[in-house]
Amino acid sequence: MFKILLLSSSSLANMKIAGEPVIHIVWCFAIIIGALLLKGSIAKLLTKLLYHITKRFSDKKHGETLKLLVQKPLEYLCITILFYIALNQLTVLLDTTIFSRFNEKGTIRFAIHFVDAIDKIFLLFTITFLTWVISRLADYFFHTLIEKAFVEDNKNKEQLLPLMKDVIKIITWTMGMFWVLGSVFNVNIPALITGLGIGGVAIALAAKESVENIFAAFIILTDKPFHSGDSIRLDKFEGTVERVGFRSTRLRNSDGSLVIIPNKSLIGNNLENLSERNARKIKVVVHIKNGISYDQLMSYVKVLENSIKQKTYLVEKPEILLDSFHESSFALNIFYHLPNPLPEHLQLNAIKHEMNMIIYEQLHPILPDTESSKLK
Repeated sequence: MFKILLLSSSSLANMKIAGEPVIHIVWCFAIIIGALLLKGSIAKLLTKLLYHITKRFSDKKHGETLKLLVQKPLEYLCITILFYIALNQLTVLLDTTIFSRFNEKGTIRFAIHFVDAIDKIFLLFTITFLTWVISRLADYFFHTLIEKAFVEDNKNKEQLLPLMKDVIKIITWTMGMFWVLGSVFNVNIPALITGLGIGGVAIALAAKESVENIFAAFIILTDKPFHSGDSIRLDKFEGTVERVGFRSTRLRNSDGSLVIIPNKSLIGNNLENLSERNARKIKVVVHIKNGISYDQLMSYVKVLENSIKQKTYLVEKPEILLDSFHESSFALNIFYHLPNPLPEHLQLNAIKHEMNMIIYEQLHPILPDTESSKLK
């Protein structure tokens, strides 16, 4: 049997297709098929190895997260390497000239062989997928840190870590791009960086607002006027801070819509951090019809005040103030104060509805006949 195998391999070694030994072609296809069949297993093995290296920063529950992040780019990286090994079995094909240029005398001035193209393509894909893996590892590393910050309720880290992750990923992909330009396209990187330094002034002037927003992001992170999860108000915008990015900050409104505000607006205008207040003041404006006596008005006000004070969730005594006079009515401003943040069993809209119903119940006899009450 062993002799038969030796004879068959010897015969394959002597057989050629287009000048290429058949044994080389067989090895090439065998490695390609093996790569397609084993790419998942190899990627899983490498993922487990990476997890054992990084587990000091995480625990067992993060293993699945690491798998989801890095397994796919590792598969592509393995396929690239194994395909390169497979194509290198074809020695005759690699020496084939795919492009050549001649001088005036008819001799070859320069030529590009198949092996040159394969090497460049291999470098391009290897650098790209390796950078992808490093970028995904950064995602995993910061995912564990951000999750830990939420568990510890560390607002500073919750806000700073996502921005640090974006910075590191930008640096990673920038270095990968320079690596590709230098290794694949033979670009003079020092000269390129020098040129970018000179052109950076023009770019900075052209992107003045973007640069201002980036600096504003760092001011927000260092000055800490608010943290992720805080409720803030800026002019007519009010919402919960979801994320501070390089260019803008994202707010989630009470109706669920997302508001994008440039960072420079947050540091250049008067901003209210609603989460830092210890009470929420609610104002209700009611229009009362003219013609009632002072004693009647005081009687209604006293009854209303007693009704409002019975609500145990209020943190201060309610205020009822006579405000402005109109042709057929005058305005009565009613203020009450709620704790901030509200207890979990209380909902703001439900409280507002209940208080408005109490106000209407006590004051509806003296509301204008032709004008509905104006509750805000």
